[in-house]
Parts: sequence; structure tokens; C-alpha cells
Amino acid sequence: MKRKNNAIYIDLENIPTALDLKLLIDELTLKHNESADEENIFVIKMACGNSKAIKRLEKQLVEYNFTIRDTPSITATHKNRADLIISLEALETIIINTPVIDRYVFITSDSDFTVIMEMLRKYGKEVFLVTKEMVADKPIFNNCVDEILIIENFMPKAKVEETKESGASKAKKVVEKRDTKRIDEQVEGLMRKVIDSFEFDSWQLVSYVGTKFHQMDKSRMIERSSYKSLSNLLSKLEGEKLIKRRTNEKGQPEIQRLVQ
Repeated sequence: MKRKNNAIYIDLENIPTALDLKLLIDELTLKHNESADEENIFVIKMACGNSKAIKRLEKQLVEYNFTIRDTPSITATHKNRADLIISLEALETIIINTPVIDRYVFITSDSDFTVIMEMLRKYGKEVFLVTKEMVADKPIFNNCVDEILIIENFMPKAKVEETKESGASKAKKVVEKRDTKRIDEQVEGLMRKVIDSFEFDSWQLVSYVGTKFHQMDKSRMIERSSYKSLSNLLSKLEGEKLIKRRTNEKGQPEIQRLVQ
């Protein structure tokens, strides 16, 4: 079993209070590896925030043995130094290099962290960002990480009693439908760019297509779209006669670009 050392940093004041740390740790432990023989080990776990933010997640942080750093406000606008402290802690691991960290996970919605994330990638490190859905598609985040996870996916689903649909709930559904349509258009546009990068009439492995697509869709928008999966998206493009699909002699699915 190959060991992959992880460092995880939480910016407590820039995440929802309903975060379920167990769901997130389980996801990072069990998934997102290059091969099945990799084992994720969390060798550094650190959370920074003011005392109020610490209190909201303190029980979970203690259960997972996080190092907790109180970062009081230093200005009248409640600005603290959590981003600087976390960034320097991460940078120090590069200098000391013991233990060697393979993957860095930042849980925040603060774009100030993009500076350290970009630097870590310069040193060949894998960088994950766990952030709010509303900012996950920001280019500044997508351009400096290897993968983006949506923090709302690691919050317990609220149990809502069935009630008669009100005007407010109808309005919410309209907004959700509009957002889904926007995401659908984005993933369609990204996939068309991927397909356009292939030579006309050439066959490409679907696994390779998926890799190229993920490089452009690091926040996994496709999972939040109405397509839900790469296969469903390819089926739509096949119906539009943009691609053709087949299984090759090795039993591997492939696509062919049809439009020049």
C-alpha cells in the first residue's frame, strides 16, 4: 500500500458552521487517489479562527485531533491573520520537508489562500480546495488547484416537513432551475472545447476525454448539472451528431469527433 501524506488546513471564519467534518474526512480518505493502492494519511491537521469560530466546530476538531489556533481580530473591521498563519505553516512544510507532504487541503472561501496554493503547486504538490458552491467556479480558484470540492456536500441534509408549496418555495425552485440551466450551458461549452482540441475524425479514449474535461472542470460542475455524469453529457453530444461512440477491440469506450 502506497502512503500519501495529507495536510489539511481549515479557515474557520470562512466556512459554514454546519460543516460535517466526518463526511469530509471520509471523502478525502476513501476517494481522489490516482490508484487503488494509495492510502491517505492526515499527518498535519490545523484549524485557525477567532474564539467564536472555534467554538462552533470545537467538538469535531478535538475528535479529529486538530491543532487549534486562536487568531483574534487585529483591526476594527475584524481582520485577523488566519490566512497568513496557515500560509506560513504550509510553506514551512516545504522548507523542513519532514514529513514530506503529498497533498494539501485548504477549507476556505478566502481567495487570499490562492497565493500559497499556487506556490505549493510550483513545488509539485497536489492541492485541493474545499469551498462554498457560490465561489467554486471563480477562475482564481480553478487556476491554482488540482481539485475543488463543494463544502455544501459535506453538510447534513436538513429534514424538512412536507408542507403545501408556498410562493417562496416556488420562487426557490425557479432559481434552482435557472442555476442548473446555467451550469448545463457551462459544462456543454467546456466539453465542446475539449472535443474541438482533438483532430477531426480521430478516436479518443473516453477516460482520456474525462481527464481533459476534469482539467477544465475542477469544481465538478458536471455533478451539479442535470447531466450528473460524463456519460450522459456525451450522449447528448452524440445525439447532436457532434461525436460518435464505440467500444474498441480492448473493450474500452471511445469517442470520435465528427464536426470540423
